[in-house]
Amino acid sequence: MRRVSRSAFAAVAIASFTFLAACQPAVPGARVIPSPAFGAPTNLITGGAASALDPSRSPAGTNDYSCKPSAAHPDPVVLVHGTFGNAYDSWSGLGPVLKSFGYCVFAVNYGAPSGSLFKGSGDIPTSAAQIGVFVDGVRAATGAAKVDLVGHSQGGSVARYYADLIGGSAKVNKVIGLAPSNHATTLDGLVNLGRFIGALDPVFALTNWIGLPSLQQQGDPNSTFYKNLNGHGETVAGITYTNIATKYDEVVTPYTQAFITAGPGATVNNITLQNVCSGDLTDHLGIVYDTNVYQIILNSLEPTDQRPVACSASLPLFGT
Repeated sequence: MRRVSRSAFAAVAIASFTFLAACQPAVPGARVIPSPAFGAPTNLITGGAASALDPSRSPAGTNDYSCKPSAAHPDPVVLVHGTFGNAYDSWSGLGPVLKSFGYCVFAVNYGAPSGSLFKGSGDIPTSAAQIGVFVDGVRAATGAAKVDLVGHSQGGSVARYYADLIGGSAKVNKVIGLAPSNHATTLDGLVNLGRFIGALDPVFALTNWIGLPSLQQQGDPNSTFYKNLNGHGETVAGITYTNIATKYDEVVTPYTQAFITAGPGATVNNITLQNVCSGDLTDHLGIVYDTNVYQIILNSLEPTDQRPVACSASLPLFGT
């Protein structure tokens, strides 16, 4: 009997997945998410490869400083990548989608020198200040009073830090987190294990020494970062917070660490992706290329225009 090679099996599996995704039934009233342009990144791997020679490049549809917000979408959207990400690899999916729906969209790079491929590794409060400078530039160019922030992983928590603690509350309307590190992660138990065997402090000492302090800040529930971010309430009045988490997150663990509690005058929507699309298998990395998530984001940005979510098949890493 002839053996089927693993590569052939993988090809069949991917083809089958693509066919099933294309055959998802239409849902009346759901938003139709446009397909990516030919050659555009469709996951973090292809996005990272495409940005290797130009780590500061902007995703399609973003950072058009001539864009003027419409009456329907008065708040520009600022996209904030996560740890070791950059604007291009994280937002080449969502950026063009938001642009197609009429938003002025901007994507920031932060937390590392401009020539660094892997950003978001620096001190998080310092990164929050960088995001504040970027937001001020967006507001000045567009004439908008406020922006909406959409952040992935660390991008969600650093967006909250800026909005809640260092002057962003008067400039931010909504904060939307995709698998945000709003509380310390166990990294599927690796942090707890490292602490138990006494290996964690040397590891964090090394990562801090080589200029990666954001790793310890997100892995230590007693870090000054989290004490400041959550120690006096997790929200500020007047801002609407949405956190979208996946049960298959392997980075922010347990996945409920993404969720926060509303304080006075704030609104919080904590959404488990599988409660919306039960068959969605996306993980921490795939969530930024998941069209099911895009529909939830659009509902979060447009509270007066809520639509049903047409759930498509979605895989870990690759999204929809």
